[in-house]
Amino acid sequence: MLTIFNYQDPAKYLSDAFEQKRLKNPAFSLRSWAMQLGMKSHGPLHAMLKGQRNIPKKYVPLLIKSFKMEKKEANYFEALVDLQRSKSIEEKEMYSERLRAMGPKETREVSEVEAYKFFSEPMHGFILELSQQKGFKSTLGYIKSKLIQNTNLKSIEDTLARLESLGLLIKEGNKLVKKVQHIYTTKDVMNLAVREYHKKLCLLASEQIENQSVETREYNGVCFNIRKSDIPKIKKSLRELSDQVIQEYEVGEGEGDETYQLNVHFFALTK
Repeated sequence: MLTIFNYQDPAKYLSDAFEQKRLKNPAFSLRSWAMQLGMKSHGPLHAMLKGQRNIPKKYVPLLIKSFKMEKKEANYFEALVDLQRSKSIEEKEMYSERLRAMGPKETREVSEVEAYKFFSEPMHGFILELSQQKGFKSTLGYIKSKLIQNTNLKSIEDTLARLESLGLLIKEGNKLVKKVQHIYTTKDVMNLAVREYHKKLCLLASEQIENQSVETREYNGVCFNIRKSDIPKIKKSLRELSDQVIQEYEVGEGEGDETYQLNVHFFALTK
């Protein structure tokens, strides 16, 4: 049984709901559904189902009617759409908390806001890797002393709690055990949290040009001309290069004495 409370992405719900409608009525098409919703063509609806376009607010009442949603379901669906359309971190957190409050108890453990905070804040990755250094101590003061960022103890405490709640760090006695090797996001998905993550890393990288000696860092920049058709192959090569560096130089738990960040930037300089 399809239920909106099992979803964190309104586009995924639309797609599954459409497939369910087609199973009940094989003659039901995207074009006919678009007509029911008062659209001039089915193109925008197709883009919504694929997650290529945010769901316009004006279509929310029509979609609710099409799905024959009850009031609680309708409110949850509308909050999902608001979350999808939100621009700022504050909006993202507000609608995520609203979804958690509205969802049935058994679905509240899936925290959109916790996952959003993890991917948007590089500090989670820093502490996750730092926990594997030799001599690591899980005290807030020790972690603060090891980080190059000026971070308060409350932020470090919140970050540790989030890593534990997401199952990425587990307490075993007085020791923190990392339960994943590396976390990668879906390739090429336009995601607000991931964009925030990269912006913060770029800012941190620019600050460290002045703060770190050339002996302990490596910054390179070069511009060159390419064929546009080669972009997918270049991106694949860069990803393979990053993986190669990690595989060759990453050390095991308790062996490392420094935690480093590797960024690779490849972007257009011309329009």
